[in-house]
Amino acid sequence: MRLQSQWTGGSHLATRAITVVLWSALVSGPLALALAALLLLSLAGPAPTNAAPAVDRAGERVAVQEFAQRFVVAWLQTPQGQEKQLASYVKVPSLRLAEVPVTAQGPATADVRQVGPGLWTVTVGVNVTPAAAGTSPAIPARRYFQVPVRFAAGALVAAALPAPVAAPAVAEAPGLAYRQRASLAHPLATSVGEFLAALLTGAGEVTRYASPGTTVVAVTPAPYTAVVVTDVMVDRDLPADRVAPAPGDQRRVLVTARASSGVRQEISVQYALTLLARAGRWEVKAVDPAPMTVPSAASPTN
Repeated sequence: MRLQSQWTGGSHLATRAITVVLWSALVSGPLALALAALLLLSLAGPAPTNAAPAVDRAGERVAVQEFAQRFVVAWLQTPQGQEKQLASYVKVPSLRLAEVPVTAQGPATADVRQVGPGLWTVTVGVNVTPAAAGTSPAIPARRYFQVPVRFAAGALVAAALPAPVAAPAVAEAPGLAYRQRASLAHPLATSVGEFLAALLTGAGEVTRYASPGTTVVAVTPAPYTAVVVTDVMVDRDLPADRVAPAPGDQRRVLVTARASSGVRQEISVQYALTLLARAGRWEVKAVDPAPMTVPSAASPTN
């Protein structure tokens, strides 16, 4: 507001000064009038220019990713003698394909970046299964290929054949910030177990275990028939088992459970939750998007 008032005040002063100069020029004669006109142009300054609108590249990004995935699958699965089938993807004068191609399934984009106007490089991951040799079953492997893609007015073409590249590097796992392990007999662990049972097996209403104002939707149809909590990590100490939590008391937890959908169909699942105490019991305030982690040395600090 201060800058705006200064600018407005300066503008008014300039306008008054120009008015005085013009009237003086009219009185003094044609030469003075011409000089006043030049002064007016210099005070007015250059005409404002409109900033170029930001270009939305989201549609272009999606298009090149889909194209690259289709191209990699076609390139891997097209047999020798059918090279013309790749003409809509790439223009290569000399192209050799395998006599017995592999099977390519489950393509997905591992990386995409724009490297120039209309030019993108897309890394595609795909499950590659070689042709079976004898009676031995073929074992699929995840392979990665980098594809340069040209986008021009909605048209797409690869600038070169796919290049096999290494898989993305595995990052170091972050340290978790849960300091205590809760007893599975603790009321907090019991509440978490009942919540997960309602969420994943349909045993009861999820809203019964959620804090007022918290919206959690059960998974439907229920994917599991039973859920058993096997571990509960808490961000800080808990009150004793027989001591009711104080209203408003809050804990962040990471719960590990064993979910079963049938005989020999058990699998471990984990949930990061925020719990809130109300009316002497623990309720789920939020299903956290990620577990609490210990800040690393490279993390920015406020």
